[in-house]
Amino acid sequence: MKNMHQAIYKLLKDKKRGYLLDAACGKGELGGALEKAGHQVFYMDKYDNPHSVQRFVNADLNDFLPYKNEQFDFVVCAESLQYIENHEKLFREFRRVLKTGGSLIISFPNVLTVSSRLYFLRRGYFQHFKPFRTKQNKEWDHFIYNIPSFVEVFELIRKNSFELRNVIALDIKLKNLLLYPFIRALYLPGLIFDKNKNMGKTEMTKRLASRKLLTGNRLVISCVKANNL
Repeated sequence: MKNMHQAIYKLLKDKKRGYLLDAACGKGELGGALEKAGHQVFYMDKYDNPHSVQRFVNADLNDFLPYKNEQFDFVVCAESLQYIENHEKLFREFRRVLKTGGSLIISFPNVLTVSSRLYFLRRGYFQHFKPFRTKQNKEWDHFIYNIPSFVEVFELIRKNSFELRNVIALDIKLKNLLLYPFIRALYLPGLIFDKNKNMGKTEMTKRLASRKLLTGNRLVISCVKANNL
């Protein structure tokens, strides 16, 4: 399994067994491992068709999910948000199919690392999501244009009454670690002067200045569906 799959597996392997949706399951490696751990896994993907699995549906995350309200205890969506046209609709669908108290776990590329921010400052676009390619006809070129940042994902979590539980940073690069102290220093005035004025703004500033967001090229986020909306 890839490292983001391993991180998701560790979050779920010891949880109480339940119904789990592997949204955009790819070849089904993660879902297969979770099924062996005891979860009842439902597989969904538009482009891949994992062979030798039960409960597979060929469907598009850009459409309404073909599942009942509050059907799942867990929803997993690994490395797919950057290919989605409407993130707000998708998060509403994730909330709809999850039971109250159920967990949503997502992973996606992090465009807020130190090196990514500096690249954007110089070029006006993010390194892995260029408006052009030097190699033509690369497999996913016509999809990779809608990557959300942690700020957008955090807002989608809040708007849909999910409670953020875990943020895990993966693929930490040395150049990001070396530059991290200098970028974090830029946030210190905000952390000091906004501390007692706007708790929401202070929380976001702390996260944007965190080592996880400034150094990890990928993020794994876990949240729980609350009662209210």
